[in-house]
Amino acid sequence: MGKVIAFSNHKGGVGKTCSAVNVGAGLARAGKKTLLIDIDPQGNLTTALGIQNPERTIYGALRGTISLNRQARATGWT
Repeated sequence: MGKVIAFSNHKGGVGKTCSAVNVGAGLARAGKKTLLIDIDPQGNLTTALGIQNPERTIYGALRGTISLNRQARATGWT
């Protein structure tokens, strides 16, 4: 069974993205299968993972502007 870790706060600038990147990287380095989902419309987590100008985003899927087919993309981090 997988575990879900969420970083959430209404206020900006509290370290949500930084924490998500670092915890995700640590889990991936420890050999854990890791999925990071960037729901922020600004997409800073996506950019931090090296993905520039994605065609599809989960934010767009939640807004209903794109379909949910094949949203995940591997970064190749190990």
